[in-house]
Amino acid sequence: MTQKIILDIDNAFTMPAQDTDDALALALALVSPELELVGVTTCAGNCRTEASTRNTLRLLQAAGAEGVPVAEGRAKPLKRDREAHFRYLAHKSAGPQARFWHDLPAPPAVDLKPLAMPAHAFTARLLARFPNELVYVALGSLTNLALALETSPELAQTIKRVVHMGGSFAPRSGPPFVWSTPDIPDDVWRTTLRFNTAFDPEASAAVFRSGVPLTFITANVTSRVFQRPAHLERLQAAQTPFHRFLYTYARPWVEWSVAERRLPGAHMHDPLTVAAVIDPAFCRLETLYLDTESYLGGQTPWLVHEPAGRPVEVATDVDTARFEAFLAERLTWTVLPIYRPRA
Repeated sequence: MTQKIILDIDNAFTMPAQDTDDALALALALVSPELELVGVTTCAGNCRTEASTRNTLRLLQAAGAEGVPVAEGRAKPLKRDREAHFRYLAHKSAGPQARFWHDLPAPPAVDLKPLAMPAHAFTARLLARFPNELVYVALGSLTNLALALETSPELAQTIKRVVHMGGSFAPRSGPPFVWSTPDIPDDVWRTTLRFNTAFDPEASAAVFRSGVPLTFITANVTSRVFQRPAHLERLQAAQTPFHRFLYTYARPWVEWSVAERRLPGAHMHDPLTVAAVIDPAFCRLETLYLDTESYLGGQTPWLVHEPAGRPVEVATDVDTARFEAFLAERLTWTVLPIYRPRA
């Protein structure tokens, strides 16, 4: 049986010096027969919401997947001002790191349009249409879901599960997990940049309090999986227009990650999250605890082993080799016929 999913993404694909993993997560969903993608909603984080919508429609157009409905989400968090976040991303996109993108062709024009209704209304409609069938895969902030639940609180009882790329936990032994990248000063991470769960804390708290079943695919494990240069070679060899599109705009992020971040490839946070819906055995999932008030108070990490708050499912380990081989293979597959427009 296929699993119905909604994908909520902050998709910066084709934008210089911005992550590619949301787009590759979307591509993975489009080619995986275990999933039925009933809709995509867009949010802010890696880029502004409007750009995420445009990038998402562009990818669906390149895939010939015009049958996937896309709804644009809220442009801003519920309460926080994130203009400094976007100014920094714009500065980064125009800076020296953008040289890896200089030889790219201009992204294709976008002919597709999003739905007239906003993302939260579209989400509420889908949840009402498919009660207890939908997994909500949140690859960015939780703003759109929080708005849907605020409008129709009863829908919290109809969500099969929320699988969210976000959060971190303190290992039982060894040093604490700290996210740091050599291309961005630590003070910028502390004061300016906020992604996923942290982009809109009030929205995250609203979702946590709603009681929906939660699975967190944490940065502890997503930071250990990559799209590597050898994986790009396989994608390039696929030779369809869609695969050429993916290769063209994924390549500079991989090359940049190797050169600037001194990594073996580009982090695949979001494809791992989608893969965990396809096959939960890619990750080791454990029950940890989340206290919403501690989260809002700035406690880090806010997923803990000690019983304090509500129990949630958390990815604490990953089979890196199996996942990377799976992703490299799957991204060479063709888009499922169900997403193509009818003749």
